[in-house]
Amino acid sequence: MADLITSIDEFETEYRSTIGDKLAYQPCKEANLDNIRRFGDGVGDYNPLWRDERHAAESRFGMVTAPPPFIYSVSLGVIAGETGNIDRKRVSTIHLPVNYAGADIEFHRPIWVGDRITCTEVVGETMRKSSRRIGSIAFNTGLVTYTNQRHEVVATTKTLMARFENTGATLEYDRGDGSDDDASSDAPTYPLLPADPLVWERERRGADTRFYEDVEVGEEIPDLPKGTYSVTELFLFTHGVLGTGRSTRAALEAEGSPDLGGGGRFDEEHARKRRNMPGQFDFGPQRVCWLSQGVTDWMGDDGVLRRLQASIRHPNVVGDTNTVRGEVTDKFELNGEHLVEVSVRNENQSGLATALGTALVALPSRLA
Repeated sequence: MADLITSIDEFETEYRSTIGDKLAYQPCKEANLDNIRRFGDGVGDYNPLWRDERHAAESRFGMVTAPPPFIYSVSLGVIAGETGNIDRKRVSTIHLPVNYAGADIEFHRPIWVGDRITCTEVVGETMRKSSRRIGSIAFNTGLVTYTNQRHEVVATTKTLMARFENTGATLEYDRGDGSDDDASSDAPTYPLLPADPLVWERERRGADTRFYEDVEVGEEIPDLPKGTYSVTELFLFTHGVLGTGRSTRAALEAEGSPDLGGGGRFDEEHARKRRNMPGQFDFGPQRVCWLSQGVTDWMGDDGVLRRLQASIRHPNVVGDTNTVRGEVTDKFELNGEHLVEVSVRNENQSGLATALGTALVALPSRLA
């Protein structure tokens, strides 16, 4: 086997040689009721449209469908952006950490109960940028297609991954809540807000149709409190959404960790030394799912999420308290559809927007 790739220049050269390659790995998962509900458990979305057969039977679908970001339960779609078609054993976080930077997702059709969804990835372009904190960054794209068993495309994604050299620096960010303790502690403390009750107590638009004519540009969508990010929240996403796969001894040794749960996110030392994070941290797609939920809760059962462009700007580590907020930024008619654009963001306890998104929603019209 060839030697490890140790520099961003070497990585970029080899990555470019694989642009256009289709990856051999094509994961598949059935959108059965258990898997859809398990996904909702993992992201904290208990919308009855996705899990209550009686409620869903009275909706326009007539049955349970999967929430739009269920595609992440099939695959996060990050491999092409992480390493291109390079042998993954040659790219290690000891030299080149990688982080999820965002995605541009188009949702083409519903995922019905019983559908089998397959993920295909093609290696996309790469571009070089520079950061004062971590130096040169290769932003790599994966072109991801999710299809059902009828060979229909249900979603396409352009995934963005950031690969950089391991300098040992920590990706610090604003985690304070404005209290006097913030200045004297690397990990400020503040009241914890349990996530579980928020999931059960969440109110949403549901079957009360939101019409296009009733939406005003500038109006805010209801806040979606996500509570304090905990190891439990990390665990639920890892195992509820991604599955329960085990790591081999070789994988543990290669990553220098006794616990690669969540890709090493459960191991705080690994998170710091190999991923340059301040501590145990989330999956970027977890926050993309939160942004989606904020929008689908607002639009109601009769709305259709057409597109979600999301950017992950800062880490989200255990101890952060998160709230999804947003507002309507535009509305227009196109190709017979009544479309609304919603700007959405995830804020931590300091008010820092750690994830940003723009959603495009089709709403029913009273005039149609």
